[in-house]
Amino acid sequence: MEDLKGAVRPEEDCVTREDSQAQGTGAAGTEAEAQPSGKRRLDLDHYAPFLLAAVHTAWSRQIAGPFRDGYELGVVEWRVIAMLSVHPGASASQLCALLRMDKSAISRSLHLLSNRGYLDWEASPGDVRRRSWWLSDSGQELFEALLDIALDAEARMLEGVSVAELETFMGVMRKFLTNLEEESD
Repeated sequence: MEDLKGAVRPEEDCVTREDSQAQGTGAAGTEAEAQPSGKRRLDLDHYAPFLLAAVHTAWSRQIAGPFRDGYELGVVEWRVIAMLSVHPGASASQLCALLRMDKSAISRSLHLLSNRGYLDWEASPGDVRRRSWWLSDSGQELFEALLDIALDAEARMLEGVSVAELETFMGVMRKFLTNLEEESD
């Protein structure tokens, strides 16, 4: 496994957006290489958004089959169920914010899961359109079954990764989220 020291820099040596723009490089210092045609080409092996998306897609594929085949559910439903296990009583809007997903996908998942008896809800006293959602008893049982599948996929993904590497990676991802959320405010 490649050493992360080249990608993770001490705080005082961090590349700023202004540095990257002035140098024509990505945040990791990778250049979009000029081709003989004069057009630039992006080095996807060193482009963080591509790698994050590729890992997410590969992990989603690992769990999508068992979720679909065993439970007729998708990854979005898993995310909703998992979030409600951590934040019982959340509204659809809160789930959108917590999961960083659009309201239509969350709404479809809530209705599907509710119609199958996996969720219970309660209307808000001030606004009957606003609902708080919880896992039902069968929803909690479903969560336990899906959790085993998700944890097995995570274990396969983390093979060969040390605890220190994982902690560093998790810290970097949290910084990514902070940077992106500050940008959207």
